[in-house]
Amino acid sequence: MARSQLVTQTPVEVLPPRLDLTAQLAKVAEIEELFRTAFIPTDRASDYVRWLDELRFLKQCGRVIGPRDVGKSRASIHYRQEDRKRVSYVRAWSESSSKRLFTQILKDINHAAANGKREDLRPRLAGSLELFGIELVIVDNAENLQREALLDLKQLFDESGVPIILVGGQELDSKLHSFDLLSCFPTLFAFERLNYEDFRKTLQTIELDVLALPEASRLTEGTMFEILSLSTEARIGVLIKILTKAVLHSLKKGFLKVDEGILGKIANHYGMKYVPLQPRNDSE
Repeated sequence: MARSQLVTQTPVEVLPPRLDLTAQLAKVAEIEELFRTAFIPTDRASDYVRWLDELRFLKQCGRVIGPRDVGKSRASIHYRQEDRKRVSYVRAWSESSSKRLFTQILKDINHAAANGKREDLRPRLAGSLELFGIELVIVDNAENLQREALLDLKQLFDESGVPIILVGGQELDSKLHSFDLLSCFPTLFAFERLNYEDFRKTLQTIELDVLALPEASRLTEGTMFEILSLSTEARIGVLIKILTKAVLHSLKKGFLKVDEGILGKIANHYGMKYVPLQPRNDSE
């Protein structure tokens, strides 16, 4: 089977048949590490990168809105890693204030004086971004920001001219609208689930370059594809979690590929709400 070269990290070595327990665990550990560290390109992520490049060139702020587990954070982190010296990336904590956020950004760009009072941090950061060569600031989980922090980010852009990108879910848009700040981050990128063809190509890349099992699992065909598309709703984050577990259980059962029955059982129980058993009525 020809191997794709799309995943941006050295592929896991294919193990010979008849995996013993030690080899099984080592294989699963390697797959987990590759899923954690490698960037799996998708058409959606490529569109996002082009959008970031455009706003960075135009010096305009924007926002990235989409559901959980679709790859927003992974793509943002990858973009930062590709140009670490000119892009700052931070994740906002719950109910994050301006002080906490600006301290995070100052630390991220390796500023020697990252701590201080709120009234000192914003002008310090505004004066440092261009000096440190920063051309774009990405704030993930931006729905966690307090109103004060969002207003200060607008002011930071006005003072520095460095565009700021907010990344989050639909609640971020609702919050910005309620604070009358949508026009401050006007350009929207809708980071949706993968479409049919993109999902299929992503599965093929994962099977060849990440799983790299001795036998073909044929994830893009028949029932296997149906199970994965329905259970994940084409969200790459959910896909990774289900496949990692399915590989572990398949190898433990002696299979050299992802077993269809095992995958189906795992997918059927993943993310399901607990429903307690009804008590028996012995009188019936």
